[in-house]
Amino acid sequence: MLNRNQQNQNGFRYLFIGLLTFLIEVTQASEPSATNTPVFNQPAISIIIDDMGYRLKYGHRAIELPGAVTYSFLPHAPHVNELSQIAHAQNKEVMLHLPMEAIGGKKLGPGGLTEGMTEKKFIKVLESNIDSIPYASGFNNHMGSLLTKSQLWMTRLMREVASDKKLFFVDSKTTSDSVALKIAREEGLKSIKRDIFIDHEESEVFIKKQLKKLIKRAQRKGTALAIAHPKKITLAILEKWLPELEAKGVKLVPVSTLISLQQQRRLALWKPNNLN
Repeated sequence: MLNRNQQNQNGFRYLFIGLLTFLIEVTQASEPSATNTPVFNQPAISIIIDDMGYRLKYGHRAIELPGAVTYSFLPHAPHVNELSQIAHAQNKEVMLHLPMEAIGGKKLGPGGLTEGMTEKKFIKVLESNIDSIPYASGFNNHMGSLLTKSQLWMTRLMREVASDKKLFFVDSKTTSDSVALKIAREEGLKSIKRDIFIDHEESEVFIKKQLKKLIKRAQRKGTALAIAHPKKITLAILEKWLPELEAKGVKLVPVSTLISLQQQRRLALWKPNNLN
């Protein structure tokens, strides 16, 4: 059992880590944005289309969605080069959809990261995955309900990315026990978490219900982030729904912009006199 001095030391340590994380975010938010982040004056959302790179027909259709949709590509997928280049040419943001070990041993496909790897192998596969996605500016986890719970592996991952890769991170939150977002921020990565999964049930009623939740969350919180997939039913609904956003007073922005807007909002809500 810890004595009182040890408990106090642990308390100060956690307080210091929390303060350091906040100061990192403040510094990042105050830096000039390469995307000319607008002033936070209306609800904003981002939508990531995951699992890109395999279904060429629906990949093309996804990229043609109106507005600043973001696309996350699985590493080493057969059509990743073609589709990521088209997305980039249309000023759409590109991400790496990084496969991570899931509970139950689901198949990860090429580039999967697992706890059974040596650290050297882990870093080698990670670097190969990043290099396989042209124009990637960020990454999010594909599966990962096991790996994102690991303090050790998430620290190795985020530290490696932070060392020489200018990528932001999105925690897909495939488990409520994920420590990925916390560690990414501790390592200095610009980061955000997923709020809504749009189409894990493939029905028109469900998808439209999730999109309503997305809007309501953005109106309540200021920002909201959703993840969808290049499915026929999802794309058909988004093709009609996205052009209606402006009339709803909601702005669709790339994920990198949403991160900056979220940081601006936290800064606006935080006042020095709260410490008095």
